[in-house]
Amino acid sequence: MGTKYKIVLLSSAVVLSLLILGGLNLSEDEAVIHIAFVGPLSGESAVVGQSMAQALQLYFNTINEQGGINQKKVVLDVFDDQNDVNQAIKAAQEIVEQDRAVAVIGHNCSACSIKAGKEVYKKQGIPAVSPVSTQIEVTQDNDWYFRTVFNDNLQARFLANYAKHFLQQQRVSLIYTDEVYGAYLASVFEKTSQALKIDIKYKWLLSSDNNLEPQMAQIVSELQTKADAGLIFMATYAPEGVKLVKLIRDAGIKNLLMAPDSYASKRFSEGFWNYKKEKLSPGYYTNGLYVSTPFILDTANRRAHYFNARYQEQSQEERLPWQAFSAVDAATVLIEALKQAEIQGERETLVADRQKIRDILFNYFNTPERAVEGNSGLIFFDEHGDAFKSVLMGVYKNNHLISAFNQLQIRPRRYEESDILDSALEEGRILLSDDQSLYKTDVVYTGIQLNSISDFNPKTVTYRVDFFLWFRFQGEIDPQKINFLNAVEPIQLGTAIIDEKIGKENYRLYRVKGHFNGNIHASEHQFFLNQHLLGISFRHRDLDQNRLSYATDVLGMDLMEKTSLLDNIEEIQERSALENWTIKSIDFFPGRLKKKLLGNPKYLVPGNRVEYSTFNADIWMSSNAYVYHALIRSEFVVVFLVFSAVMTLLLILVSSKDNQVNRLKYILFFQAIFAVMLLISTEIVVIHWMREHIHSVSIETFITAFNVLWWLIPAILLHIAVERFFWLPLEKKTGRTVPNLMRFLTALLIYLLALFGIIGFVFERPITSLLATSGVVAMIVGLAVQMNLSNIFSGIALNIERSLRIGDWVKIGTFDEGKVVNMNWRVTQIETRKGYILSIPNSTVSTSDIHNFSYPDDQYWLLSRVPLDPKHDPIKVEEILMNAVLSVEKDIVKDVKPRIWLENIQVENVSDWTATYVIFFKTENYQHKFRVLKNVWKSIWVHLNQAGIMPTTTIPALEAEQEQNIVLIPSQLDEVLSKNKLQNMMTSA
Repeated sequence: MGTKYKIVLLSSAVVLSLLILGGLNLSEDEAVIHIAFVGPLSGESAVVGQSMAQALQLYFNTINEQGGINQKKVVLDVFDDQNDVNQAIKAAQEIVEQDRAVAVIGHNCSACSIKAGKEVYKKQGIPAVSPVSTQIEVTQDNDWYFRTVFNDNLQARFLANYAKHFLQQQRVSLIYTDEVYGAYLASVFEKTSQALKIDIKYKWLLSSDNNLEPQMAQIVSELQTKADAGLIFMATYAPEGVKLVKLIRDAGIKNLLMAPDSYASKRFSEGFWNYKKEKLSPGYYTNGLYVSTPFILDTANRRAHYFNARYQEQSQEERLPWQAFSAVDAATVLIEALKQAEIQGERETLVADRQKIRDILFNYFNTPERAVEGNSGLIFFDEHGDAFKSVLMGVYKNNHLISAFNQLQIRPRRYEESDILDSALEEGRILLSDDQSLYKTDVVYTGIQLNSISDFNPKTVTYRVDFFLWFRFQGEIDPQKINFLNAVEPIQLGTAIIDEKIGKENYRLYRVKGHFNGNIHASEHQFFLNQHLLGISFRHRDLDQNRLSYATDVLGMDLMEKTSLLDNIEEIQERSALENWTIKSIDFFPGRLKKKLLGNPKYLVPGNRVEYSTFNADIWMSSNAYVYHALIRSEFVVVFLVFSAVMTLLLILVSSKDNQVNRLKYILFFQAIFAVMLLISTEIVVIHWMREHIHSVSIETFITAFNVLWWLIPAILLHIAVERFFWLPLEKKTGRTVPNLMRFLTALLIYLLALFGIIGFVFERPITSLLATSGVVAMIVGLAVQMNLSNIFSGIALNIERSLRIGDWVKIGTFDEGKVVNMNWRVTQIETRKGYILSIPNSTVSTSDIHNFSYPDDQYWLLSRVPLDPKHDPIKVEEILMNAVLSVEKDIVKDVKPRIWLENIQVENVSDWTATYVIFFKTENYQHKFRVLKNVWKSIWVHLNQAGIMPTTTIPALEAEQEQNIVLIPSQLDEVLSKNKLQNMMTSA
């Protein structure tokens, strides 16, 4: 194959790869959907705003990896409003000028949302969803604005009810700012408290027009003298809250403290880090502070925990702030609206697309049945665009906000059955507030400490787990009455190892050993080659989620620090019997489980289902069998697929046209590399696509197919390697075609081994019987053709060793000597001196002594014996014999001096003595051996006669011995026939 042709092929491959990749990228860039995010990316709240932007980008990346929205990529446009009203208007106007965003996520500050919403988004017809703004005016009189958090009216009413019904407070005092946020919260809290017959003892106003610190100091000073102040409700923003709480605690005031959602922020909790008392004892200032919040991770669902884990992998933060989770909820609702609206994503249809999104949000996502599952639960909107959201009550412990033991879950009353509602009211399990029902829910902190995992079967996904299980709770609850949802056999907790009560808090510890199957959250979308999802899941046997809710004991399990969890995983791995499997991650989270009622009159509700709170431990197991997937980064896998496919086809074409053995070896090397790349990239692309589009059974089938290919492809490459590295060079070397039988048997052996590997390792079937059967068959076939096989393999060995070649004069074993005239894979043919062809089986040749007189060259040694009367001077005799040999004109190598020694002296009788001289000389061309011997003898005879010396009677068997023509190695002759030794022999004679 010409160099020019190869260059053309290689260039074509590169161009084709670029065209294909360009086409793929072009198709991805053809249509995109823009969604804008506006938040504080700079300024005092920049940390929160940046976390929100990063979380949104991570979420949209996930959506795009799954194919986008109707094959359209979602792009996040980010704008900074610095939590400033003027900057918010400017950012909103920039969104309008760009004229490409179909919706807006933001703003954070309620004042920014109100101003931008009514002056820009409403007028321009752009739907906006705020993840943080809680002031009631955000969505009032603006049917283009929505929010995924509660509003301040609900928050304030919730806080007052919680103080009354759970904290048993009869007196409260208020500290609030004159800003809209603080003033409104204080106003609603006061009205609700009065309606609940709570005595408002004192109220202090912080004026933003004056320096706040002297005002705070004065308030705390007065508070020290008010023993009847009761619970203190602080309606301020986080910066003021830090100063206020510090002053209160430093003053030694022990009253219960309560605050709104602004205190559930990093800005608040981290505001105490620089204080000495907080450093010595984390939580010194914040312990026991009750705070309302839209989101707490310890009671969040599986979706939130997995999103937080993925965020932690890509950032240095330990966990996301609640504002980021709420922002992702806003994005989730918009994504679902985009899917429902089937928007075009074109600039020409932008107005219509925005209207469709707004209509979907307002008219479709307005019932629990059509709610969207988010990080904080189900999301659907009321007639004002406010999400139906429960307000969560958190309490600070060790400067971490965790769920309080008692919660109030909100449920719209129009979805309640009247008889069920009346029954709950009679039992005191429910409170009524306007058009909503507030369910009193007990929170049970739950923790699991895994000891070991054993007997894991990846086929059936069954395993045994040994673990500690504990509960922390208040009140009269039987936490041990649980059903394990994925246990192979029923598990009873039995007697607690520890059962104690500290203050109002109960603690019970159990040790559990059970046999489990799979994971209730595993689905075909989570199934993958090298991973299995194990787990432990349970629910309370009797209490539904309105009565009991599980929370992850993040403090008890030390989950606040990522390094602690990693160390724990390493310890579990060491204690577990998991061959070739590694624990990659463990996640703990509560969840929900819908269960059919089956006619139970206790739970006759719409939908005929009741929801239970569940607690779950997800254990991701990873096998090293597919670690090669890490060789190709996910963003480059398509590039590798296209390029390796093109190069593989190109190399196949090149190898079919090229007949140069040496080049074919190098081509095979690159073929192997690109074949492996192609198989890996194809496997990743296909399996990832199938995870999202095909049922798990089909995925299993394709995985099996790829596992088979991992045996077949190496077998094919090995077959080609044998051809190019062995058979072709052998044919080139010998000039003969390798028998097809040998090629066939070699290929058969390779593919049989691959087949046995597939049966044994892919399908996990016993191959002992197959090996035995194949062994018997091989024996029968071997016996039938053993001679042929023996001769063929011997022929291959002879050709590789080059012990003899065509044209060489050889003597093989006891066979007549002759010239090699032909060598094939079965026999070696020799033409003897008698003129016939001697065919010797290669198996016989390989096991016989081979005398090659033509290797390494045509020169060899001959000898001739001359019997003389010992009376002649040995020195003179040696000189005569030397001259006689050198005087021969043909065939004698005269550059090498002949060697002469006195072999022996024989005594026949007293008068007959014979001295036998042996003459060694080097000659050429073994074919002329007898001619050389004749010529040498003639010359010796002539020279002896001229010297008057006559040979004696021939020694018996002399001719036979001469016929043997002992071949001596020159080095041996030098040693034996050295001049000094010869002189000594002659002298002694």
